[in-house]
Amino acid sequence: MQADKQTTDYTDRYNDASKPQMIDFIKRLAHGMRDIAGQVRQDDTMKKRVEKTFSTREVGELLGLGNAYTIRVLNQATSDDDSFPVGRKTVGQSGHTAHYSISEIMMMRAYLQSRTHRKHEYLHWRKPGDPLPVVSFSAQKGGTGKSLSAAHFAQYVAMNYGLRVGILDCDPQATVSLYFADKQTKLFERNRNTVASFMGLDLDQFNAHQIVEKSAEDLNGMWQTTQWPGTRLIPGGANIQDADLALLMLSQKSGGTAPVHAALKDAIARWDAAYGPNTLGSELRKSDGSFDVEKYQEALHETVDVIVIDQQPSFTLVQLNGLVAATNLIVPQTMKGFDLKTLSTYADNVQVYLSEMAIEDRVIGGGNHIVLPTIIQEANEKDVDQIVDIHRRHPGLVSQVWYSRSDAVANAAEEYKSIYEYDPPRSRRPSAKAFIQNANAVNDALAKLVWGGALPSRGHAEKFIAERWV
Repeated sequence: MQADKQTTDYTDRYNDASKPQMIDFIKRLAHGMRDIAGQVRQDDTMKKRVEKTFSTREVGELLGLGNAYTIRVLNQATSDDDSFPVGRKTVGQSGHTAHYSISEIMMMRAYLQSRTHRKHEYLHWRKPGDPLPVVSFSAQKGGTGKSLSAAHFAQYVAMNYGLRVGILDCDPQATVSLYFADKQTKLFERNRNTVASFMGLDLDQFNAHQIVEKSAEDLNGMWQTTQWPGTRLIPGGANIQDADLALLMLSQKSGGTAPVHAALKDAIARWDAAYGPNTLGSELRKSDGSFDVEKYQEALHETVDVIVIDQQPSFTLVQLNGLVAATNLIVPQTMKGFDLKTLSTYADNVQVYLSEMAIEDRVIGGGNHIVLPTIIQEANEKDVDQIVDIHRRHPGLVSQVWYSRSDAVANAAEEYKSIYEYDPPRSRRPSAKAFIQNANAVNDALAKLVWGGALPSRGHAEKFIAERWV
């Protein structure tokens, strides 16, 4: 009888509506997470986004110039034009030096590019008629560093080539958005625009019979500016999951005839046709020969030179849209045995869908593609051996340059920053410097993959390969 009573009490516990239920726990969890110290740190970062500054030597490295030539060029430009950035003067061991912000470096590029007799190319903007690269960072497995890889790539091409970048966050978790958001960014607001709106899915008034083609003007209004000059963002959010359901409903209602996989590709094409590049760097001068700051600011926001898509770590219709829209696919992937099995499953699933769509009269992914090894433990020979084995069996499938495991990633993440924005305390500078060199090598290789020889290599990838491949 005692056992029967215990069983009854045990059963009643799960059927008593007066007791706290899961929704009560979730409400407490949501409230508690808003109060934790991490939120304070996140808010502090958003108030001080992109405060890191760069020395004259570092500016020269970003511009692809030697230090002596950089000093001569900057001194000459400063004396020629009052609008040229002068930086922030500091006193160091070597005397008075100047440090420059990311925004000042971008303006330097434009100023130097606008000179008639320049010896180098400083600003690598698209020209009228140039195609728009769309680079998708996609994986089925979580925990591969996908979002951080996307953020690093976007920031690297902005810093090293002056590219204007559009970030499309297709992940409900909005991780990549956190690396660009500031206090003005509309993040985690239910009624804000996400990629769902960009694709034409008005979820509050969803009609399961059609995707609404937004005008180019409406699409352009969905981009949010960031503190990274020329970089714009359409943030992720929870309603991307609703978009997946909406696309499934639309596909079912149409009997499979609705182009639910191409909504994002079509929206990007429609926007780019109306808001493509118009201004050349050489046109940023007034009639009197002085630098036209107003025209530069307008040109900085007239278009983007590359779109970077961060996908959610699952194979859904929204992720399929991100693949179909892409000219280039980057698959960040850890190299453990179980992880590679997940990669195999992902490749099989994508192959089925893309094969079914191949009968359509459109190019899908006409650029180069690669698997990017991430979080590699170089002290563990198994990780590196996996990369070497795949590369030798199937050249061109896996990158010869990879992200190594580093504590510097976690250190920067504590402040919701990428390694390029992170300004570490003295004790953490060695690890941060080492990881910046690693990130430079990876992104130098990815830039070559996407643009070929159109962008000048900084030599980081070649150095990485020479040091590790025999």
